[in-house]
Amino acid sequence: MKIPKYIEFHNETNSALSRYLKAAEPAEGCAILIGNKKSFRSKNKNTFWEIKHIWNCRNIWGLRESRLIDQNTYGLNNKKIIQISTRKRFEIDAKDQIAAQKWSRENGYEVLCCAHSHPVGENIPSKIDLSLHSSPGLMVISNNNGNLKAWWIKNKFGFHRVKIEIFSLT
Repeated sequence: MKIPKYIEFHNETNSALSRYLKAAEPAEGCAILIGNKKSFRSKNKNTFWEIKHIWNCRNIWGLRESRLIDQNTYGLNNKKIIQISTRKRFEIDAKDQIAAQKWSRENGYEVLCCAHSHPVGENIPSKIDLSLHSSPGLMVISNNNGNLKAWWIKNKFGFHRVKIEIFSLT
């Protein structure tokens, strides 16, 4: 997968995402970002991703329908076991994932990545985020003030920031 040079939020999708993730507090909110991958018309063929739609999702971490219910207690690097709640973890409902994929295909878009909030921490990938993320890929995280940051997750140990641009017709 080619790393985007930046991601571009269109039509107030950044504001909608921030508001939705903030509304989930004290739990982590989660959403799927939908749009298109675009290439610059240059020799280096850099890409950028256009975020055109936010698919609001339900955080089912720890609920009976969770596919990860057995991971509600989790040991990081074989150290102490911690109890993980929706305040420090999210799992997107599979029904939301399927609906977002279907809607995207029907409307000429693709699912680009997911976003989630850190209501009690910084908007950088946590050890838990990195250990459970499918690498490589993009992750967008909001802090408790609604500020968004995008991160390219290379693997379980490496990530770097991806620039966010806001595209508005006004």
